[in-house]
Amino acid sequence: MDQARVVVVGAGLAGLSAAEELRARGAGPVVVLEGARSPGGRADAMPRAELEGLSPAPMFIRADERELLELAGKLDVPVERLAHRQDLEDLRVGEDGEVSASRDNLPLSLPWWSRFGGEWLLDRFGRLGEGVDFGSPWLSAKAGHLDAQTAYSWLREYAPDSEVLDLLEEHLTLEAGLPTGRVSLLWLIAHVGRDPAADEEGLGLDARLLVRRLAALADVRVGHHVDLVEQDESGVRVHGDWGTCAAERVVLALSPADADRVEFVPRLSERRRSMQRQWPRAGVVQTELVYWRPFWRNFGRSGQVFFDDGIPAWSIDHSPSDSSHGRLLTHTYTFGEYAPLGADQVSVEDRARHRGLLLENVARALGPLGAKPLAVAQSVSDDGAYSGFYRSPMPPGFLTEYGPVLRSPVGRIHWAGTETAGFPENGDLSGALASGRRAAAEVAAELGS
Repeated sequence: MDQARVVVVGAGLAGLSAAEELRARGAGPVVVLEGARSPGGRADAMPRAELEGLSPAPMFIRADERELLELAGKLDVPVERLAHRQDLEDLRVGEDGEVSASRDNLPLSLPWWSRFGGEWLLDRFGRLGEGVDFGSPWLSAKAGHLDAQTAYSWLREYAPDSEVLDLLEEHLTLEAGLPTGRVSLLWLIAHVGRDPAADEEGLGLDARLLVRRLAALADVRVGHHVDLVEQDESGVRVHGDWGTCAAERVVLALSPADADRVEFVPRLSERRRSMQRQWPRAGVVQTELVYWRPFWRNFGRSGQVFFDDGIPAWSIDHSPSDSSHGRLLTHTYTFGEYAPLGADQVSVEDRARHRGLLLENVARALGPLGAKPLAVAQSVSDDGAYSGFYRSPMPPGFLTEYGPVLRSPVGRIHWAGTETAGFPENGDLSGALASGRRAAAEVAAELGS
């Protein structure tokens, strides 16, 4: 039986930041257990072999994510500025295959609320956030009232016309990864944050490199899937087919849905287990297409395309700044073709058919070279299925019902993961970083470190 003072389960950014914070607070030794063959978590979801040795596309971050940027600077991880050229045309491919100019020429890296139709609507939405507890939205005075509504019901009531409503619904679907009729208004207010009018400059971060360098500072043991966590008055024991590791405390840096795959002795509360079983996830197939050059720019096209049939829902130019190769990043949403930007499920479930239709649509928009990438990579999860989206938009009623147990420790068990972070960073890389540091602070306090 291995021994440690603290065991961290999960070597994504949340788990690794927890380990680093525990080490800095003198709460070691710390062991990090990772079920996959390498650290990274959702920052390393793209199959490397399919990318011909290239790193995956950078992840979008905002210029105000200071702690994340400080960590990147400390670990010498480069950050790119994502320029959006207004002289290049965005496109839309209709259901009938007709290609036209997009209704707006805004970078997809901008948040959806940047597309609000007028200051009046934006101001009205901003006032909804007055009095909201962004750390724990379920504690807000009007939490029950706001959480009972959907984002769509609010937009339908206050959007000035049907065109603005359609535009906002579409762009919010892109942002959340779920149709607006399935998204809680309380979650949306918390996700947008205190200042919805602030448009931050878009940046790109190599998240894989960040977690790799952070992992180099920790005792990470890959191929150590955890299936049982036991605790009693003497400590906690973490088990897998690789053996057992005993410690005083454990941090589970997993999404609630993944935590539901772990057995706990004694059992977790029914409320906690119910939350894990019902945890919502936006289903997304992320595909990266690599070309010898960003050829679409030669034809005056930005590479940003909306596809009405949903395969993919959109593409965006993610080529490096030196144009050493061309790269398109695309998302296909798996919530069904009858929702805005949703895709036919039969086509999504058949990987070969999905890839063929995706390349066909890209070629329709950008020309025949679009059907001839040098490499194609699709995101996958550990069980071989398409990976879930990193963000977890909450349906109506979920935050007020389960928020109180989301990050509350259970005996010697502490919870991390971007889903447990405060808002608006909940669901992104900054949320993962903050959640790991918060869980580490809880553990260090219990250990007297």
